[in-house]
Amino acid sequence: MEGKSYQRLPRVKIREMRDDYMKFELRDADASVANALRRVMIAEVPTVAIDLVEIQINSSVLNYEFIAHRLGLIPLKSDQAMSMRFSRDCDSCDGDGQCEFCSVEFHLRGKCHSDQTSLSRTFSALTTPSSPSISPIPPAWNLPNKKGLSL
Repeated sequence: MEGKSYQRLPRVKIREMRDDYMKFELRDADASVANALRRVMIAEVPTVAIDLVEIQINSSVLNYEFIAHRLGLIPLKSDQAMSMRFSRDCDSCDGDGQCEFCSVEFHLRGKCHSDQTSLSRTFSALTTPSSPSISPIPPAWNLPNKKGLSL
């Protein structure tokens, strides 16, 4: 068994790289290595998401939990995600998530006057009076030649 090496040496080839995007190719790696790399990338990318939903009036047939869950699936674009704090680590508001350093407040007002439903209504009516630098990403199905993810 001398002279044989059973270790794999993964190779990474960068295909495309920009400030906010990178496409690469991983070769000669176990699935466990690729999965570990994927988990680190997901954990280290700062994100902003809808977490707490307060509903004042709901006259629809959908329950509150369903609406809150769907709102949490809306992708948000933020230039200030790196500078925001976790609400549990925030010293400014004692961790209740009610300050400008760890939270953003969205307002959604909508009314359906017809029998049709539309998800684009949700995106166009969602406003952020507290921070204009965080906004919902418009649905891709409004763009030509792109299929969007139906929430």
